[in-house]
Amino acid sequence: MKQLQWMLLAWCLPAVSFGADVPLAALGDLQLDYTAVQEIAEVPGPAVRAQVTHRTGSQYSIQLPRDVRRAHYLVRNGGQVVAGQPFVVLEGPEIHHFLLEFDAMERRYRSAEARYRRSRASYEQKALAEEQWVAIVDNYLALQLEYEHMRHFMELVDPPQDDVESITLHAPITGYIEFESRQMALIEGDEVASFLAPGELRAQLLVPVQDADRLTGVQLEGCRLDVEELEGVARGFSLVAWSEAVTGACRLQLNSVLSATPLYRHEAYRVPRSAVFTWAEQAHVLLRGDGSLQLVPVVLLQPVGEDYAVTSEIDLAGRAVLSSSVSAVQGVLLGLGGE
Repeated sequence: MKQLQWMLLAWCLPAVSFGADVPLAALGDLQLDYTAVQEIAEVPGPAVRAQVTHRTGSQYSIQLPRDVRRAHYLVRNGGQVVAGQPFVVLEGPEIHHFLLEFDAMERRYRSAEARYRRSRASYEQKALAEEQWVAIVDNYLALQLEYEHMRHFMELVDPPQDDVESITLHAPITGYIEFESRQMALIEGDEVASFLAPGELRAQLLVPVQDADRLTGVQLEGCRLDVEELEGVARGFSLVAWSEAVTGACRLQLNSVLSATPLYRHEAYRVPRSAVFTWAEQAHVLLRGDGSLQLVPVVLLQPVGEDYAVTSEIDLAGRAVLSSSVSAVQGVLLGLGGE
């Protein structure tokens, strides 16, 4: 039916000579609207899977100093916390034992520290045998290591309340918190929680090796991020790319998996989809000229929203393309002997 309408329109309009240009006078009273061509420096590629995550070793991790019976988390897993905010209550008789052990350890360490300082002066004055000095130093350093390990944990403990079988821990930094919500047992050395500074949250995606050197950014849900690094080890036919830090405008959740659009460096043009049509088995647009429309072949790259990214041998920058009545003009060309 549409083909018949085009043929009738061509029969009703004044005759023109078939060629690369279509005189505007030959189109009669057709409504002709134009859209300016935008020059673009990057082109979207096929969508890929991306994960909102972090690099290995970028988290601040807290381990349990002893087994505990129960951990009652006070914040949402994956949510944001501020430094000093209570995030978990650890409960069980082991807590009381740990607090007593820390007090005893602190007293032993302070005693060893005082002995170390006294003995150092004696050793420097040759009043203390070498083997005695070595034993004092070894004992002091061993206690110092154990004490500092316990002290770092105790710095996160809010002042104990009347119930000595529970302690509350507060966040060491401002950022995102992550913990194992389905952990069945809480054993000494297990991770209570880990914390990620906001500047460490990134998008990780896999891109084809052959296109990786042109990768400039990634379009996520409602935001664009630059690509900061490409890993040098391939995973099959792909490379891992890391974005810059996720900004607040992105509103992405830690560990979320989503569809992402890689953006590749490519000098191209952005034209409305309505401006593109097939002629002689190739995509074309109609450029506005002085009194005529110029038929120009283009190469389609990727959709960009409601537009297409295209390339052309002709410089389209700053030009205007026909974006309405394109089918009607194509019908005129068909009626004049086009393929």
